[in-house]
Parts: sequence; structure tokens; C-alpha cells
Amino acid sequence: MTRVFTILITIVLPTLASPLNRDFQNLQIPLRAYDLPDGRIGSQDVEHKGMRALLDRYAPVVKLSIEEDYYPSSIDYMLPHYNYVEHDNGDRIPANHSLLTPDHLDELPSAGGGLWMSIATAHNPQPFLDSKSAWLLGPAGQKGQMKRRADGRGLIEEPVYGFWVDQGRGIVDLWYWTFYPFNFGKPVGPFGILGNHVGDWEHLRMRTINGSAVSVDYHSHNGGAFSAGTTRWSDVVKVDDRPVGYSAAGSHGLWPIPGEHVYAELLNLFKIADITDDDGAVWDTKGRVEPVQYWTDPERRRRLWHRDDDAWLNYRGRWGNKGENDCWWYRAVGICQIVDAPPGPNRNFGSPPDCIVAPLVWESSTYAFYLSSPLVTWAENHGIAYVQVEQTCSRPRKRKDDGDDDDDDDGGGGCDGDDEDEDGVRIADYLHDTTLEEDLKMWSVKGMTPFAGRAQHRASVLPCKGVRSAVKSYRIALCMKNGKCISTSGDRKVCSYQEGKKGYRFGRAVDVDDVDEWRWNV
Repeated sequence: MTRVFTILITIVLPTLASPLNRDFQNLQIPLRAYDLPDGRIGSQDVEHKGMRALLDRYAPVVKLSIEEDYYPSSIDYMLPHYNYVEHDNGDRIPANHSLLTPDHLDELPSAGGGLWMSIATAHNPQPFLDSKSAWLLGPAGQKGQMKRRADGRGLIEEPVYGFWVDQGRGIVDLWYWTFYPFNFGKPVGPFGILGNHVGDWEHLRMRTINGSAVSVDYHSHNGGAFSAGTTRWSDVVKVDDRPVGYSAAGSHGLWPIPGEHVYAELLNLFKIADITDDDGAVWDTKGRVEPVQYWTDPERRRRLWHRDDDAWLNYRGRWGNKGENDCWWYRAVGICQIVDAPPGPNRNFGSPPDCIVAPLVWESSTYAFYLSSPLVTWAENHGIAYVQVEQTCSRPRKRKDDGDDDDDDDGGGGCDGDDEDEDGVRIADYLHDTTLEEDLKMWSVKGMTPFAGRAQHRASVLPCKGVRSAVKSYRIALCMKNGKCISTSGDRKVCSYQEGKKGYRFGRAVDVDDVDEWRWNV
């Protein structure tokens, strides 16, 4: 890679780090097994044959890039390679490999909270990896170890870690997590390769209702605008009715289609993109899913504490080294060549999909939704009589060259300058809407419905006004008899589509059937 200059960082680790502070020394030298909560449960303790079958039925096919050098592995492959454990305060302790195993990892102090499992070998390829660290390339990346399919493409046979989350009312979310020993960052001009880190967890999430898939969330990086988000099942690329995910070269984020996916810009100069293709190794995970139950049940929502070979799921620390924040460009760019390793996969599975998928309608919007038990109890104790629905509308701000277009005209669906189909409906970017919020005019339209406890609520809201208008999101509020609203939720993004048409499309009114219970701190 051509650069104005190259920054070389050499990591030198002494046999022991600087003297430990007394408190941490008393806690962690040597690293001993700590007592753990009673009543731990492993996923193998409960049959759940139906859930295991569901995970295998929809096991994804991951297609790696032809440019990939850093291949996936199991955690069993990775754990023996850690050389020391670092505390948040910088103290380092040599690794105790009797604890760094799948069945004992949670016996680290505080189950690993505030700890970083770290390696001592060089891990900052600029752009090439030190030969002593070649194990970071993963099992398939070792010389002569890549297996081949009949068509000559590479064949990956590593496990994936599949969590099922029973949300109630027939809704089960399936989370498939993949692990890679190393994440190779992105080239950014004179700064080199930014974003390298040891240990890389990536995932996709499937929503099933009554055993049938309805959508897939493709995740990369920190999610949100940096990911593809929610894709309708009818639009998902499939093999044997199982989802295909295209893995970005080096960074391994998953996308629904091959191609270049620009997800950020640095200094308004450098575009940061994930590159995916359909030419590299194929990782068919069917028969390779290690099933895990996330929580007890949808009412109590208590995360399980696992034991035996599943005990590593209780680990609360990081899966690699700390990153850097002392590079000279950090204050301007916010990222160095080496960044923090991620935490493990057993976290935050109770959230809704990235967006609520809803068909367009041509009259008023309709919102159907549920309240969680704790929220209902709070509402009953505070005399809540109504629930308000607030629909957020948006449209592009007028440009100087817009002429006499009237944004308040309700006479049509599309407008000059927008991508439209033959019906005049504006087509949205399927992966994510890249329009900046400062380029949008936003307002809200509200509706009200009586408080109905645990039963389904339903409210009608007038459509967004204007030919360029589109429903962006919605939220709810709990209101008294006098109409005063005393507690308001956050927003849930709405992704609208037209029946019989591929992809997402902007529209002024939607029919939302939101199956995820609303819950927030009141």
C-alpha cells in the first residue's frame, strides 16, 4: 500500500510489568480460581431440542472474501495463545493457563470484569504480519491447511456460537456469533492501517415467529449506521433456505450482499469501507452451531449462569489487548492503528431488531404494540389512562435548485431528483439511509389510544404531509386522564416497504405491527 509515510510501532514486553499496585497484587497474584454463584446451568442441562433444531435449520452460510488473510477459529484455538492478563489500571499478570480454558475462564477475578486477555507477540501489521504471529491468521490461514471444496473454493469448518432468545408470543431470536483471532483494520492514507485488534467477535441475528424466519439483522463494527441493519427475509440471499452473509475482508463484518460498503469518512477525506465478494472461502455453519440458551424465560429475562464447557460464556472481560490512544493524530481522527479488543458474545440480546419492518399504506398510519409487565405495573400504579403514539416524519430540506416544488403538496408520492419505481414510490437505500440528519426536516404527528395493560394497543396516526415526506421512526408516551404525558420511550426506527416490491421504500404512512414489548427506565 502506498503511503506518505509509515508508522512503525514496536511492542516490547518485559518478563514482568512495572510493580503492581498493592490492592490488585493481593487480588490477582497468582491468578486463582474464585468462588462462583451456586445453581449454574449449562445449555446441555435442558433438552430444548426444538430450539437446537431451529438454530441448525437456519444456520448461516458465511462467504469470506477472496482477499481474506485472517480466518476464523474456535475459542479453544485462541485461549492457549494468551500470554498475560491486563487490568484496566494497566497492571499485567502472566497467564495462568489452568484458568484460561472454556470450563474455567469465569474463575478469573470478578469473572474477568475489567480484565484483558492479551498476547505478547507483535500484532500491528503495517501491512504485513510478523512471522512469529502467524497463528493470528487462524487454522485455515496456516500454510497448507486450507481445505478445498470440489469447485476449488476454500472450505472453513470452524464452530459458530448460536444463542436462542425466547421473546414470548412465538418470537425467538437466533444470534449466530463467529470468532476470529485477529481483526485487520482499514488503510487510511498517511496514517497506515487503522483499527487492528486482537480477538474479533462478529454476528448476525435472525428473527423467527412461530418457527419461521421473518428478518435478518446483519451487523458490523459498532452497529447502527455502521451496519446493514434489518433485511426482510424475502430479500435475504439464501442457500437451502438459510441466510448467506458476506464477510468483509480483514474486519469480518457481515453484509447481505457482496460489494463495497462505505460506512464512514475520516476528516472528510478518507472513505472507510468494507469490501465483500462471492469468490473466497465458504463457511457453511450447518451442523457446526454450538447452541446456547441466553435467558431463563421472556418474563423474568434473567441471563443464565453457565457451567462446565459453557462456563466461558460467563467471562466478562475482553478477548484481546488494550488499544492505543497516544498516536499523534488521535485527537483529530479518534482512532489509532491498534484499538481495543471486544468483549465476548453473551450480552444485550433482549433488544429489538435494528428497525421495525412495516408495509406502506395509503391512508393513516396504524401502530400495534405491547407494553412489558414492569411498564404495565408502573403505569397502573401511576394512574395512566392513555398511551400516546408519536410518529416522526422527515423530508429532505429544500435546495436552491428545487424550483417551485411544493413540499406540502399531498398530490403525489415521488418527486424530481428522487429514485422512484413505476408507481412513484421513492426507493430507499436498502442497506441503510445515508442521509445526514442536518439535511432533513423532521417533525412529528401524534395519536392517542386508551391504556390496555398487557393487551395489544392499537393507535391511528395521520400520514406525514408532503410529497417528499417519509415515516422515520416512532415512540410512545404514558399519559394521565388529563392528557399530560409523564414518561416517554426512546425511538424505534421504521423500515417501510411496498407489498410485492423488493427492498425498502419511503412512504408517508405505514402499518406497524411491533411485536417487541416496550420497556424503559421510568
